[in-house]
Amino acid sequence: MKKKERNEFCLCVWKDFQERDESFCGCFGKYDNTIYILRLLIASVLQLAPTTPAITKEWIIHRLTATHNEDEGAGLLARFERNTESRNSLIVIGATDERLLVGAEELRIQKWDTTKGGLADFLVADIEHFQNSENPGDILLKSEKQRIIFEEIQNLRPMKSEHAVPGVPTRSLSFEHDTIFTVLQDLKFIVNFFPLHDKEDIKLMEYDWFKSKTSIIKSQDIHKIRNYFGDNVAFYFAFLEFYTKALIPTSVLGILLSVLPFSDFTKYSFFCVFNVIWWTVFMERWKRLTNKLAYQWGTLDLQIFQRPRPPYYGDLQPSPITGRLEPLYPAWKRQVKKYLVSYPIVMGCLAFALTLYFTYYKIQQRTNASFPLENPSNPIETKVRRMLPSMVYSLSLIPVKLIYKNIATFLTDYENHRLQTAYENNLTSKLFIFFFVNSFVGLFYQAFFNVNYENVVQLLTTLVIINALILKFTEQVLPYVMKTVKKSQLDRSGSVDTKASEAIKQSKTLTPFEGTYGDYLTIFEQYGYIALFSAVFPWVAICGFINNIFELRADAFKYCYVYQRPFAQPASNIGSWHYAFDILSSIAIVTNTALIAMQPSVREYFSSYSTVEYILLFVAAEHILLAIKFAIDFAIPDVPHEVEIAQARSLYESSQALRRERRERKIDNGEKTITKL
Repeated sequence: MKKKERNEFCLCVWKDFQERDESFCGCFGKYDNTIYILRLLIASVLQLAPTTPAITKEWIIHRLTATHNEDEGAGLLARFERNTESRNSLIVIGATDERLLVGAEELRIQKWDTTKGGLADFLVADIEHFQNSENPGDILLKSEKQRIIFEEIQNLRPMKSEHAVPGVPTRSLSFEHDTIFTVLQDLKFIVNFFPLHDKEDIKLMEYDWFKSKTSIIKSQDIHKIRNYFGDNVAFYFAFLEFYTKALIPTSVLGILLSVLPFSDFTKYSFFCVFNVIWWTVFMERWKRLTNKLAYQWGTLDLQIFQRPRPPYYGDLQPSPITGRLEPLYPAWKRQVKKYLVSYPIVMGCLAFALTLYFTYYKIQQRTNASFPLENPSNPIETKVRRMLPSMVYSLSLIPVKLIYKNIATFLTDYENHRLQTAYENNLTSKLFIFFFVNSFVGLFYQAFFNVNYENVVQLLTTLVIINALILKFTEQVLPYVMKTVKKSQLDRSGSVDTKASEAIKQSKTLTPFEGTYGDYLTIFEQYGYIALFSAVFPWVAICGFINNIFELRADAFKYCYVYQRPFAQPASNIGSWHYAFDILSSIAIVTNTALIAMQPSVREYFSSYSTVEYILLFVAAEHILLAIKFAIDFAIPDVPHEVEIAQARSLYESSQALRRERRERKIDNGEKTITKL
């Protein structure tokens, strides 16, 4: 369909959709399908609490559908999902292509400009210059359309003439300080907000992604994932696949060194040097791939023109970059919140994590003393009892991590960060500090203070296995079981009124999406075990590789069939997680060198050296390895050459266009002057 026909069709079917007319404008008989309508309109669902007053619901509909420019509304399509169960608590939201294209221009989404032969900010006025302009519905990706709807709803403000929430006169409204979405959240009126899954799109992805037998050895189609889920989810899967492939050489080398009859010094030294070089190259190559993908997706310069986060609050003032009115919150207030509230609470959580570990350590010591390995009456029972404290400790870390994650999220929300990148960086730093201490303090203590490598291997094995099993259960098995139970309950509750109701009900059985933080934390922990301690337990890399092969496909299934579809979020990389992994790589050099130096067999190898000379030798070795790491960092450019050329060409074309515009403006001004004379 052409642009005009498509928009008329959208409005026509939406009207009929509201009136429950199953003909859907008979002139478009081939589109007589409710699910197609939901797909066409990029439908999302806003679920309201039963306590929401009816007049408030009507006000929400009015603000969502009010014209974008004249009435200060969102300019979207919205209606109640009328069935016997929803009781007007579900609002289905969509948008016409025309509205989406205007939103794309406002968000500065970059699309392929056929006249320039590269990416450019989309402009409605120049729509004929962009790829797929003959069919406007195909200019934007589905994830980009979802993002536009999400941004419009999140940033929708009350009218300047509105001073209280209809139906809740005690809740005042301010155009400068409030967004409608945050006000409704404060009033506990919003239960959930999610886009509907598209079964047709999932079917197109799932076979090659995780259903076929060959999907284990196939590379993922990251661009398809991005089209459906958005940049942030696509970057996660790209990183997980890239990291899993990087584990292959480490795993193979670990097996060879474990089997071949090399001396301890040779094995440990070679493995340590290899890890330093390999993981440094891995991080540098990932940077290059990140920049390449970000350029292809038009998000390389994302942070420059990033809009404030919807929950961000402050006094409205003109932006120094765009000139638009944006909220401004004093930086000193944020710093006060950080230093007087956030940091002390984080330190308290770290103290609790240390207390928990040393409690476990005391119990482990008593257990080892009660069940010695020398001549046990029942060897199997003895080993099980000795491992029991570490198993309990590993299990206890799961709820502790979950509680701290919620605390870190609350504190980061409280700090009121302006940009999404700043918010994610601060949240990631809190998670990094706590999870580093919580996950690795026991291993560090056993390795460097207690110098008991048997306990290191035992605790490391337990942590890896328990974490893998618990995560599989809590992230995949349990949500899927709950989904099945909810679905059976819905099936027993009776028939639904429409296919739309069926699609919405199915989505309500899924687990709400809570972001990719949990997934990155899982990789972070595993990477820490491998990078920091694989010198004493090379098999941990093999365990990680095998786990990740199945994790890739399990996560794909989870995102398609267990989680509600997330709203797409723009991203130019994996955020602060890159720095977290890079920091671990640097720490790994120190830990691996120290682990080698503390091995008794290695000390015997250098028996002719005095203690001071021996320490200085390994300090020098550690500095050399750090120098190698930084040399590799410097030698491998972060941005691929082709991306640098494309960026330079884009900058040149922009400057040329600006010069032409100024020249034309001067000519026009000159003609006007001559006319006046």
